[in-house]
Amino acid sequence: MNTTKVFDLIGIGIGPFNLGLAALCDDISQLKCIFIDSKPSFDWHPGMMIPGTRMQVPFYADLVTPVNPRSRYSFLNYLCENNRMYRFGINEQLFITRKEYNGYCQWVCSLLKNLHFNEICTLIEPSGENYKITTNKTFYYAKHIVIGIGDIPYIPKITNLEEHENVIHSSDYLFYRKRLLSQPSVTIIGSGQSAAEIFYDLLHQRDRFKKGLNWFTRAERFYPMEYSKLTLEMSTPEYIDFFFSLNKEKRDELFPKHSVLYKGINSNLINEIYNLLYEQWIEENSSPIHIEANCELTDIKKHGRNCTCNFYHRLLGQSIEHNTHAIVLATGFHSTFPDFLTPMRSQLQLNANDTYNAKRNYSIDAYDSIFIQNAEQDTHGFNAADLSLGPYRNTIILNTISKKAYFKTKRKIIFQKFGII
Repeated sequence: MNTTKVFDLIGIGIGPFNLGLAALCDDISQLKCIFIDSKPSFDWHPGMMIPGTRMQVPFYADLVTPVNPRSRYSFLNYLCENNRMYRFGINEQLFITRKEYNGYCQWVCSLLKNLHFNEICTLIEPSGENYKITTNKTFYYAKHIVIGIGDIPYIPKITNLEEHENVIHSSDYLFYRKRLLSQPSVTIIGSGQSAAEIFYDLLHQRDRFKKGLNWFTRAERFYPMEYSKLTLEMSTPEYIDFFFSLNKEKRDELFPKHSVLYKGINSNLINEIYNLLYEQWIEENSSPIHIEANCELTDIKKHGRNCTCNFYHRLLGQSIEHNTHAIVLATGFHSTFPDFLTPMRSQLQLNANDTYNAKRNYSIDAYDSIFIQNAEQDTHGFNAADLSLGPYRNTIILNTISKKAYFKTKRKIIFQKFGII
């Protein structure tokens, strides 16, 4: 074994969560670690970088600040180092734009020396007490692995994007925006933040869609993401503790009820959409608008370059046929079991549907040596995808790996109690 390539930790994937882990690791000189990613560089959701769109977590919920506010990799230090602090302060925005967040993360990448982009993990397998990680360029050995490859776009089984050139997923929106604007009609399917942002963006170009701009969702309404203060106390380590303590049946029952905590639309955006619709109504804009909830997509049929959508109205129990020239599927994302983990399957804690049965410390094996980022919804709940809790999860992972509390984890930080105390 080439001992020069044995690392304490190797991170697979360099999204915000593993990037935050790399930033925290940089302050621990004893840790020898690298992070690899197949992409050529860090670029966070480029297809949804619509001008003006904002984050749904405050600026201080960056890669490191919640657990290490003195870190050189904080967002405030990014502002200071780039001579942007005063204008940012004068602007008085708690929620920064996605573009600014992306720029901040790219700045962190430029400072870290152990990020390997353009390198694809092809296989992970046991190798004595360690793991062998094979890539398209070389191989490494690691004592611990943190998998943060992110989710992939969810495409309903009723359609195949390769067969429908004018059917796209919302994650690719900006790459196809010019084509969408050339269509007589566009239909958006979904009720979350991405669907609303795309609808609002296209609504500014309403005159282009002579045959209509449409928005359907199977949800019972176009609901806002709940953002009241006592509800926000659920986005904390203490609620993760509570959710994790429940048995699987209770967790499965509770999780769907949390959709308003992370799947809804920013209430300000809902108001902006309505205000724009009202202005266009006053101006007597005649291009058709169709917005409807309770409509579940059941089929998409191709007719030349056009499409027919079939919906089932979940309350009326009736089928609806809808013709359109282009479709944007804002149908979210889902995690999949990566092929490179196949040799490890027997050693991992998996549920029957190949989701991860993670421990409280985010490990998915018996030896606390393989960890996951943003794939533990079954065990830890809706907070798995919350950017503001990324530093907390990374602290738990690092403290577990090092068997030392490099960064403190806070307790009793909220006013309410979730269980019986």
